[in-house]
Amino acid sequence: MVDNLKILLRLYRQYTKMDLLWFLRDTRYCLLQIVSDTICACCTIAGVFLLSEKFGGFGGMNQAEIFFMMGFSTLVDGVYMMFFIGNNTAMISRIIGRGQLDHVMIQPVPIWAELLAQGFSPLSGSSMLICGIGLTTYAVNRLPISVTMPWLMLLLIYAVSATALIISFMTLLSCAAFYAPAAAEEIAQVGKDLFTSLKTYPLGTMSHSVRRLFLTVLPVGLAAWFPSALLLKAGYGEFGLPMLLQACYLPTAAFALSLLTIYVFKKGMKYYAVNGSPRYSGFGHR
Repeated sequence: MVDNLKILLRLYRQYTKMDLLWFLRDTRYCLLQIVSDTICACCTIAGVFLLSEKFGGFGGMNQAEIFFMMGFSTLVDGVYMMFFIGNNTAMISRIIGRGQLDHVMIQPVPIWAELLAQGFSPLSGSSMLICGIGLTTYAVNRLPISVTMPWLMLLLIYAVSATALIISFMTLLSCAAFYAPAAAEEIAQVGKDLFTSLKTYPLGTMSHSVRRLFLTVLPVGLAAWFPSALLLKAGYGEFGLPMLLQACYLPTAAFALSLLTIYVFKKGMKYYAVNGSPRYSGFGHR
């Protein structure tokens, strides 16, 4: 376990160095990407923000609470961008569908370590995380929230759990690329778009069946609304023992989905080991 952790940290150090070298050698395009990510972060939350401005809040949340939820959503996107945006790591269906998984397998490190590390972009991928921290801090200052160390730890746990949930969901969909590489090459993007378009909407006033759908089968509600609502209750001092099961739901769901994804991915790898990629042919591959 310790050796594996050392391998992962060494890989993070190498990818940090590579990201810094890109910034130093091609500063203009690196800054363009950083600015573009910042604009995307603003555009993602603009629709819900304007609705909350128009109606003074909706979905069981007031305007300040919705702003906090959007800050948390951007924070989750920032963690996702920093750790998984590079080398198509998050869009692993592209790696599988294009026959590029062999590029990962030939590395002299465990495949899980390479997949966890190769997307790490602490400089070029940090803009959305900085935006998320700024928006969340601003929203907290507007709310009567008691910020304590346990509350900050809960915020960190929920941000990591929501990111793990999104990555697991996208990877689970991407496993279809083992069996239909051409058709499923872009399926990870479909999964990401599902979260991007829906996770910033509050679900408090929706019917129980719709909320249940968005908290189980299509877990977009777990990426922002559900953890934000629990964090707000904890900050208001309304977090009691009866809510303990609710508090554990997101980390438990993320862990369970991760285990399911690992199992399905291993099944796909066994299929890949026997059949390879149809992109390798007499006509070459891309």
